[in-house]
Parts: sequence; C-alpha cells; structure tokens
Amino acid sequence: MRCKHCKETFEPLRFNQKFCLKSECIAKGYDEHWKKRKKETSIDVHSQKHKTTLQNEINKLSRMIDEHCGYVTCIDCDTKLDMQVHGAHFHNVKGNENIRYNLHGIHSATSQCNRFDSEHKTRYKIGLVNRYGLEYFEYVSNEIPQKYKSVHLTNKEIFEAIAVVRKLQRTLHTYKSKDGCFLRTICNNIIGFYK
Repeated sequence: MRCKHCKETFEPLRFNQKFCLKSECIAKGYDEHWKKRKKETSIDVHSQKHKTTLQNEINKLSRMIDEHCGYVTCIDCDTKLDMQVHGAHFHNVKGNENIRYNLHGIHSATSQCNRFDSEHKTRYKIGLVNRYGLEYFEYVSNEIPQKYKSVHLTNKEIFEAIAVVRKLQRTLHTYKSKDGCFLRTICNNIIGFYK
C-alpha cells in the first residue's frame, strides 16, 4: 500500500490504514482526521439537528418546571399526567418559529391531548386561565407573539443554548420557588432569547 503523504510503499498494520509510520506521515494523518471530524460536527452542518435538540431540551425543561411546581395534571384535560408527557406548545411551532423556545408557551400535557385531541387549543386556553389566571393567558396568547415578532438566532446561539438548558435541568431542583410562571421567566432570562 502507498502512503497518502510520502507516497512510499508500506505494509499496513490495520484495516484502511492510509499513512505509513513515519512521524510526519502520522501527524499528517491526524491532521486530516481532525479536520474531517471538525467539519462533521460543525454547527452549520447540523443546524437543523441542533434546533430539534434544543426544542426537545426546552420541552423537557418545561415539563420539569411543571413537575417541580406540583402541576401533575394535563394543561388541557386536567387529568393526571401519565408516562407519555409532552411539552405542549400553545402556539404552533412551525408557524411561530420566533417564539418556539419561549417557556411560557410550553406546558405539560398528555400525549393524547397534545397530538390527537381536536379540542386541544380550546382546552389549553382554559387550562392556562385556571392555573395562572386571565392576565397570564393574555400574556401568552397575545403579548409574547407581539413582543417577539422577530427573533433571529444564529446556529452558534442555538448550539450554545443546549448546554445552558441542560445545566438548568440539572439545577432546577435547587430553586425554592414553586411558581411555574416565575420559574419560566427566570429560565427564559438565563437562556437569553426572551429577556
């Protein structure tokens, strides 16, 4: 086999070995390997993957806030949450990209209500009013979309926010407050998209 760097013939010691064992050739091989790895894990290459990961982590954080605050029932149907708990969005994610990560618009719901219930939107509204009051409902339904009409996040900001959200998940139990509205505001401020 020919070395990819010095072009001399060598006997490979492992499958798919492209460089001989001269120190400069080994170094060249490591350089190529790490350049390829860096490109594969580039923020730009996987931006959609990072958006999805961040959304999943935000949804998990929202569910954790509800659990921490003792909200053990579905925001829609008010039945006890089962094993399939979703972070249900008040505003459709695809139509409201600007507020998809805002914790005030995400509350725990059963998978049945979140995915299949035709009355989801109506009962979600009632659930917000019952749990937090009419003023909060107005804030979530009208003020948030007006306040954050345009939120442009870079791929780097989304990537970095994943680590911030995961740290919030690990430390949420240390927060004394049992007010879900207050904790959502605190977490939104720490994440930094909706100050």
